[in-house]
Amino acid sequence: MRRNASKPPVVYIATSAGGHIELMVALRAAFEGYRRVWVVQPSLRAQVLMREGEEVVVLPEYDRHPLRGHHLVNIARAARIVLRRRPRIVVTSGAGATVPFCMLARLTGARVVFVETTARVAGPSSSGKVLSRLATRVLVQWAEVARFYPRATVCRPALLRSLGERRPGKGVFVGVGEHSQPFDRLLELVDRAAGDGLLPAPIVAQGGPSTYRPSNYELRDWLAPDEVARAIAAAEHVICHAGSGLISSALRAGRRPLVLARRAAHGEHYDDHQLQIVEKLAALGLIVPLRDAITAADLEASRAPLRAPASWELEPDVADAVRAELEAVLGPAPDRSEAVAGASQALASNSTSRRIA
Repeated sequence: MRRNASKPPVVYIATSAGGHIELMVALRAAFEGYRRVWVVQPSLRAQVLMREGEEVVVLPEYDRHPLRGHHLVNIARAARIVLRRRPRIVVTSGAGATVPFCMLARLTGARVVFVETTARVAGPSSSGKVLSRLATRVLVQWAEVARFYPRATVCRPALLRSLGERRPGKGVFVGVGEHSQPFDRLLELVDRAAGDGLLPAPIVAQGGPSTYRPSNYELRDWLAPDEVARAIAAAEHVICHAGSGLISSALRAGRRPLVLARRAAHGEHYDDHQLQIVEKLAALGLIVPLRDAITAADLEASRAPLRAPASWELEPDVADAVRAELEAVLGPAPDRSEAVAGASQALASNSTSRRIA
């Protein structure tokens, strides 16, 4: 029976803020032709999606304590969405705010595809420990983390999908991302380097909820995603936290970013997983890791042309793996050719043998 082209099948994209939603945005090509419903936490990126015409359902803020009010409100809202809409497939990157929605969707018969974020290299995320058990398909982006997910398929990281050609730029972009905890340590590091005359002007900086106020450059709390993209493309240097969204944007712009990992001991994150991605990407020659200061040698290293890692073509692309799952459940999207659909179905079949036992 032919599908009504005016009513494309629906995929639900469940994700929290920060690097989680940036991963799903990076995979947006995998969702082409399907009706997309984004189930998200409040964030600047979610607002941008709505302005772009995407269908967005906002979950209430999430409290990590299971008995506090926000947690219960989140569950109630998730239950209403699931019972009214009855999703057939949910693609999720976590984190905690999306777990109740995914669990309830799975209980009502939906397939759940869990994609672990690029930031997780040497260990699983807290939400991944839960979502990987209920998911019908688990996709990870580094071989090292696959041993924590016995049913996982290793995919080429979305962060490495494209490395741009370095073009001339001026000044510096500084970003701490949309994470809810401050990152004063990075802003102070930049302030010292600017005061020492190491950093070229202009300096465009986004500080989020940080309380540090620099003496040697101006700071804005928030920048819209399109402002961030333009600032990165225009800058000679990018200095940022180890968030996969900002790092990926820098790499696409041909910039090797200078990256400082958030640390739990300083109240900058819930754990130290950013150390994992800094170590991995530094070993691949894609970033310049920062520690206690920004040096002239760091800036010089950031100017070197990017080179694709020798092994990055060895795994299936994570977007292709997601697309194959959608087509297996929903059928080919109305605007996709039979040839493309057939290729994705072949990938779905072949990738079964690639799962880590």
